[in-house]
Amino acid sequence: MVSDPVWLGTLAVVGVSVLMVVRPLPVFGRKLSLKEALEVCWVAWFVYMGAFVAYIGLKIPLALSRDAHAPAVGVAVCISLITVFWLARVQTNWERTLTRSLLGFFAFTIVVVSITLLLTNARH
Repeated sequence: MVSDPVWLGTLAVVGVSVLMVVRPLPVFGRKLSLKEALEVCWVAWFVYMGAFVAYIGLKIPLALSRDAHAPAVGVAVCISLITVFWLARVQTNWERTLTRSLLGFFAFTIVVVSITLLLTNARH
């Protein structure tokens, strides 16, 4: 289970997020409160899962094999970390960003599931 690429990607995203908030000055330019640190980790995870949901949405209609899991997880991890680094460089209200990423993740998941179902049903 731990060797599954999805779990390894989760560990990578959360691990790097924790490292960023433990040593925040080079990344954020200031110290973070515990609340902000947790919000940064959650935002990173929601972006990671959103990118992975996009892959799952493509996997089913394109009939991609399980071999595509590892590269997709790698791309999702990179997207997540680049997003957090970018958000760290601009003045970010992490509470608002967390709320937006949560709502965006759920909305995006609903859209991807709907489109995947439509494409799957169209093939049959």
